[in-house]
Amino acid sequence: MTSKRKQRGFLSLDMAFGLIVFSVVVTMTIIWQIRQMDAQDYRIAADQQRTISEAQAKYLKDNFNAVLNNATATVPVQITVPMLINTHYLPAGFSSTNSFGQTILGLARKPNPNQLEVIVVTTGGQTIPEMGIRAIAENLGGPGGFISTTNPNIVQGVRGGWQVALSNYAIAPGPGHTASALFLMDGALANDYLYRNAVPNHPEYNAMNTDLGMGNYNINNVGSLTASGNVATGGDVTARNVTATANVNAVTANITGDTYTGGWFRTRGDTGWYSEKWGGGIYQNSPDWVQVYGNKNFSTGGEIRAGKLSSSGRTQVGEYLQLDGAAVEGNDCSPNGMWARDANGPLFCGEGKWKKPGGWEFQLIQGTCQAPYRGSVTCSLGDTTWKSCSLTGAFGVGDSEAGYIFRNTSGWYLSTSRLTWPGLFYWSCFK
Repeated sequence: MTSKRKQRGFLSLDMAFGLIVFSVVVTMTIIWQIRQMDAQDYRIAADQQRTISEAQAKYLKDNFNAVLNNATATVPVQITVPMLINTHYLPAGFSSTNSFGQTILGLARKPNPNQLEVIVVTTGGQTIPEMGIRAIAENLGGPGGFISTTNPNIVQGVRGGWQVALSNYAIAPGPGHTASALFLMDGALANDYLYRNAVPNHPEYNAMNTDLGMGNYNINNVGSLTASGNVATGGDVTARNVTATANVNAVTANITGDTYTGGWFRTRGDTGWYSEKWGGGIYQNSPDWVQVYGNKNFSTGGEIRAGKLSSSGRTQVGEYLQLDGAAVEGNDCSPNGMWARDANGPLFCGEGKWKKPGGWEFQLIQGTCQAPYRGSVTCSLGDTTWKSCSLTGAFGVGDSEAGYIFRNTSGWYLSTSRLTWPGLFYWSCFK
């Protein structure tokens, strides 16, 4: 008997433990289901508020001036759900309250001329728990906010992203309510996000207000890049065309095609142009001389003009040497050795005078001699600048033979073996 009673006691204890475990599991399941249902309610409330906020934004874009004219900095204009339904920004039958019985409406105030600041806020209904309003705000994203028990006088953005004083909108919904922030300028929806698309008349909506850090990621498919400051990179810059309105500074410029300039090609050192292929070039390393690098030859099929040509070696011409400098025979000149020309031919500078080149010149000279006798005969010639002459023939009475005449301080003298006087003579003379 005792044994059976003990067994019944053990069975009752096992059943008690089983019931406890079952109760805990059921309770946890119910709590989980309640939380899931709450989370679903929060998501639904956030979706409904987001839809109304988007309708509010469209309404305000289309009716910006009307709202702006009726709003002040302290008295906002109310945009209700029925107004949005009547103006076809929301479908008929859309509820103006969320699942917690809270009414959703928009409030637009004018903090500055031509500017609207708008929030969408819930009022009345149930007070949603702190965790609930934070969950709804999280589901709303960046514009989402909530009114907390810790500070019921402001709307706080998600994770402290923004905040707005409720006194600006002359409303105090109290804790447990949610809000969305819309900021409008000149009739276009504006917030602190960078817009992907252009907003007409508002280029500032596509502009950054601070430095843009790409975290070592690329910016691809840029049409044009305009900068008012420096463009710095530790890598290469590859482009089809590069246009600069000021200077381009670089250590080395490698150009595979032609190089054009409207100004000078300037070098700042003792350098110039250099042919990397052939090892020649033109450079200047002194104030007076432009030089050919590598002592290369200088060739042209055209002309070379200079004020003066100097050669330390031989001067060679392939055709003729043409002298354009004219001089007058007998005039002074310096230095000796220069060449010039007159109308009859070349002249050279010798003994300080312009002269014809040395050699015999054959000219007819009329002269008379003093007396016919053998030996030396004193003769008179019309040109006294001749140094010596040779008798080549005579015309007149009698015959003649070749002879030689010379001049000293007294006059001209004839040396011949036989002459018959008087007569006219031909002389070959040398100056």
